[in-house]
Amino acid sequence: MAGLWLWLLRAAPWVGGNDRWELVAALRSVAYGEVVATGEREAWAFGWDILGIAAWVPVADGPHRPTAFRWDGGRWRKSDFPVELGDVGSVAASGPSNVWALAGGSVVRWDGRSWTVVRETPASALAVVADDDVWVFGDRRAWRFDGVTWSERDVPFSAFRVSARSGSDIWVLDGAAPWVYRFDGVGWAVVDLAGVLPQAPPPSDESPPGPADFRLSAITADPSGVWIIGEIGMSSFLVFQTGSGWRGEDTSVTAGRMVRGLAPVPDGVGGHWFAGSSDVDGSDSALARRDSSGRWSKVPCGGELTSLSAVAGGPLLVTGVIGGARGVFRGLV
Repeated sequence: MAGLWLWLLRAAPWVGGNDRWELVAALRSVAYGEVVATGEREAWAFGWDILGIAAWVPVADGPHRPTAFRWDGGRWRKSDFPVELGDVGSVAASGPSNVWALAGGSVVRWDGRSWTVVRETPASALAVVADDDVWVFGDRRAWRFDGVTWSERDVPFSAFRVSARSGSDIWVLDGAAPWVYRFDGVGWAVVDLAGVLPQAPPPSDESPPGPADFRLSAITADPSGVWIIGEIGMSSFLVFQTGSGWRGEDTSVTAGRMVRGLAPVPDGVGGHWFAGSSDVDGSDSALARRDSSGRWSKVPCGGELTSLSAVAGGPLLVTGVIGGARGVFRGLV
């Protein structure tokens, strides 16, 4: 009988994902963490292990030890991480040898050989423009690294999400108010989106009803434009600028309720991937794609997506729980 159960476990299609997702790293600690592709065959996955008694008490949470795993195109290997306690927050990279992360009140960097703590700063977001141009944001403060030294300045917001196309084109979502700011190389200015943001949530009998005012949760600035995800009530929406002014779309039907905080990922051919859903409360994730002409497609995932990332020419990588498997998956869609 034991042999039968072992055969069933090995043969079950949900053990390694499903026909749309291949499990490439069975890493439970990163299932609710983040994956960041840094090259066609290079990536990092971050998560945490729960320490102490909380690890054996299902309803308890406790101190976390950050974890980091590196993919070299063949295997995922655990990497020594210089932060002992705390969660891994914002992560960004300009290439395989310039990866930055916020963890446990520290700013840490991978230089291609090892991780080091480069600054002790309570920060909420970061943008890595190049090896010699990195921005770290806190509560109405920003620190800029030029490859050698740090400079500090006041900013008119508390950064929540950041995306940069260059050192003179940086976009920020304010964590304290539903505002968008842009840096043009000289100063910061509020971007007026009043004409494209929804003013009231669509009627819904669902519970909970969701926020009555709009909330901006993720942003991507890339060569194709600026793409911002938000929600109001039980509905998600997209606002974007592609060179001809700002436009808005209700994506509740086309993509489902978006996974909060997951930014659009360029698909390499002018479109974008989104973490949507196939149910009204967003618990059953679906991979949604908007192509370069504005057409949408959506494929249920059979589980929960918690992050997604890709680079041009490389695979779409996600973290999450799909079909009972936990870890990092490669998209087969």
